[in-house]
This record gives sequence, C-alpha cells and structure tokens, in this order.
Amino acid sequence: MTHKRLLLVMAHPDDAEFSAGGLMTLWHQAGHRIKILCLTNGNAGHHTLSRSELADQRLDEARQAATLVGADLEIWPVDDGRLTPSIELREKLIGAIRDFAPHLIVTHRTADYHPDHRATGQLVQDSAYLLQVPAIAPEHPALSQMPSILLSYDRFRDPRPFRFDWVIDTASVQDNVINLLACHASQVFDWLPSLMPETNYSYDTAWLKQFYQRKPTKVAATYRAINPTGASLEFAEAFEISDYGSRFTPDHYSFL
Repeated sequence: MTHKRLLLVMAHPDDAEFSAGGLMTLWHQAGHRIKILCLTNGNAGHHTLSRSELADQRLDEARQAATLVGADLEIWPVDDGRLTPSIELREKLIGAIRDFAPHLIVTHRTADYHPDHRATGQLVQDSAYLLQVPAIAPEHPALSQMPSILLSYDRFRDPRPFRFDWVIDTASVQDNVINLLACHASQVFDWLPSLMPETNYSYDTAWLKQFYQRKPTKVAATYRAINPTGASLEFAEAFEISDYGSRFTPDHYSFL
C-alpha cells in the first residue's frame, strides 16, 4: 500500500484538531502518514500564564494530541499574534513542505478572523507554485508533483463565503476528536471559558463535547441544506479546494 501523506499547515497548536480532527483520525485509522506543522507557538492564548510558560505547555499538549493520531509535529518559534507572510518564512515553509512531500495539504483560508490564520493561508498560497522551482530554497529538492491543497471550514462571508467542495462524515470519530481537543487543556478548559460570559459551568470533557459539536453539526446541517446527498449527515468536516494546488480527486482518499 502506498502511504498517503497529509500535512496540516496551521497557525497554532490545536488549530489542526479544531479544523480537521475527524480527517486526521480517519487518516490515522487507515494507516497513512500525518504531519502537523504549526507556524506559531501559540504563546498568547492565555489569561494568566506568561508567554514562555504557555509556549512550553502548548508544546507538551500538542505532542500528546499528535501521539493520538500518530502524527509528526513541528512548531515554529514564532510568537502567537505576530505571524507575517514574510519571504523568510515563505522559504522556510517551502523547505518544510518539500521535506515531507505531502499528497494533501490542509490550511486556513485567507478570509478568517485571526491574523495568524490569514497569514498562514497566505504563506501556503505564496509557497505553492514555488514548490517546483529549484532555484528557490535549493537546499530542499524541488517537488516533482504538486500536492493538492484544501482550506478548512470557516463561517466568514467577506470577501466570499466558504465553498463546500469536499465534505466528510465524522460521526464515527466524534469521541476521538474530543480526546484530541482535550489534550489542549490550556485552551479548551482555561482560555476558552475565560472568554465566555457563562458562569457556574463545569468546564470538563462533557462541556467540551457540547461546545465543539456545535461546529460539525452546523457544517452537516449547512451541507444538507445545499446538497441532497448530505441528507444522512449528522456530523461533518468540510473543506474548500484551493486553485493553488494540484487537482483534487476525492476518490484518491476513498479509504476514509
């Protein structure tokens, strides 16, 4: 069996799990390779911990989550909230993508609420064509075949709403996704609750399940409304095909 390689290029530790935890779980269950690449260390996402304390904790949390899906993990030493799509980082990303040689990349759209998400999407977009240009980042051999690139779901409508190009049923792996997210305790049990107006909640795994499942439920419901083939979906993850990657063929991932 030829192992398919999935690379998630995300802004922060936990973005991969929130955006594609179901995809990663199904991919892992099928015996294929995964790498999570975080372009920042997530060191601003807390209300009490210092940047250095949080960076250390988030690294440990990300390692725990990556282990659950057998993923390689790489986190760049870039401050959370300060990511910019520079030429230096573009060439570093080109090298990282070439070294892993993925069949499929998942990243953020450039229309997103968080500047780090937008910068990450822009970096992937700006790197795409150059992956096959040998004179760019020459210490990493140019790719002979371009990966497909998918963009993770978001609800934002400006400048263009998300397009439901590929939707996968995640009902069978919802508990696995919750386990992945629960590894990121500093975020889901500390930081997220600190941003919410509710009080007297028990912010535990049961709460996390209720909070998280709003998203795959909404994705499934939205897809059902626009496509009759989604009638049986209860939970789903959705992705948009980027024109900057190679042609995406869902049949190549029928093992999901």
